[in-house]
Amino acid sequence: MGIAEKRVEFGSDKAIDKQKALRGSGNINADFLEMARNVYAHLNDEISKKIFEAKIMYASTGDVGYITGLESKYRNLSSDMQVYVEKLRKGSHCMIYGAGRAGHYLAGRFRQFGVKVDCFIDPDESLGAVDETTGIMIITDKELYDNKALYGDKTIVISYSKKPAADEVKNRLIKDLGVSEKNICSGIFDWRNNQGQYFDYFEAKENEVFVDCGCFDGATCYNFAGWCGHKGFDHIYSFEADPENYKKSKEALAPLGKCDLYPYGTADVNKKVYFAADAFETSCIISKEEAEKRNFEGVEEIETVALDDVLEGKRITFIKMDIEGAEYEALQGSRKLILENRPRMAISVYHKFEDFVTLADLVLEMHPDYRIAFRHYGFDELETIMYVE
Repeated sequence: MGIAEKRVEFGSDKAIDKQKALRGSGNINADFLEMARNVYAHLNDEISKKIFEAKIMYASTGDVGYITGLESKYRNLSSDMQVYVEKLRKGSHCMIYGAGRAGHYLAGRFRQFGVKVDCFIDPDESLGAVDETTGIMIITDKELYDNKALYGDKTIVISYSKKPAADEVKNRLIKDLGVSEKNICSGIFDWRNNQGQYFDYFEAKENEVFVDCGCFDGATCYNFAGWCGHKGFDHIYSFEADPENYKKSKEALAPLGKCDLYPYGTADVNKKVYFAADAFETSCIISKEEAEKRNFEGVEEIETVALDDVLEGKRITFIKMDIEGAEYEALQGSRKLILENRPRMAISVYHKFEDFVTLADLVLEMHPDYRIAFRHYGFDELETIMYVE
């Protein structure tokens, strides 16, 4: 039976299991604490325990300081990221270059972290003086140049998500606008330690077969190939539901070879869902209610698939999931694959407050002898990865 024949209509928003009940309540209850004790008993090392304890306290209190206050030895931060964080903390003010989606995303993260965004810088004069989405002032390159005394010493964070474009902006800021290089951060690239994420805990084995749920721009597949090194790899199965990201990934991955790219989201069953497609890494499945709130602007109807159906009978050694809160359902839809292959996994566990417990509890239900490790790659509460082996 093909995927189209198995398709069902739009997924229900009803709470059908304990994880969804927790999500709805937003509370830590007896079920949650029982799961947490079980997970803690399966943690592999001291680093994992420290991160787990910090996340429990954050989930209980909402105080992100339990995570940001972790000693550096318990966080997988690159040296570049440490410098970047210190720059922001020193002044607690910054300007973001680029008032698009990536700029809005960074502005939201910085606000939660206590860093004030003084303004956006954008060469598009048609945007006006104030950003409609965030209420933050917008200045042009010329205004930046004309007001060096006012803006000269502030940190400028370049929000462009493509490194060549970010490098071009950086060079222009330095050469044409007279901004000191020490006051410039390349935003997305300095803020996140993407190169090691997903691949710095395990050592590659011979004949790895990789499943990438949440392909985005294809970079993770190349990171996987680099991780395998001289050992090579057998195959990659990659999934990306955002139409624009899918097109970009298809072109980017063509030279890699041995890689099948699917234009689907991953979930517990094959179904149609509403999807906020922003052509960025934050694209995600949303409920019908959320789609209606957005008046369906920027909302697509996409298909999700269960990995058990698409990859039935395939040999799988490594699964990565970073799919903006849909990880639990995707794991449910991978139960047969996991039971049969016992793959190692790298799963994002920060999109919902309870994921670091409920996702671990779910994989332990499948294989009670799995060992769990946590690593944290962000300077705030984001970018916690659960490694399963």
